[in-house]
Amino acid sequence: MNNCKKCDTGLDVFQIDETPKLMVKGREVGINDLDGIMKEVHELDLSEEHVGRELLEHVKRRDYIPPSMEKDYLQALLQEFKRRFD
Repeated sequence: MNNCKKCDTGLDVFQIDETPKLMVKGREVGINDLDGIMKEVHELDLSEEHVGRELLEHVKRRDYIPPSMEKDYLQALLQEFKRRFD
């Protein structure tokens, strides 16, 4: 049955991207382990001024962030953190 052209649904090449997404400067970007990062930083119980930098550092360990986009990522991460925990 594997060679049946009529039966080929193409599902063997279909992949679902389950990477959590974050809106950065109007664009949706995938962040590896975003949920885990949010939980880790929340558990650190940092002051608000330190949360953003910590979030950014955690993300940078898992994903590349262009230096020119760090401020935009920082703002997006803080917004998402506040949405989840405020």
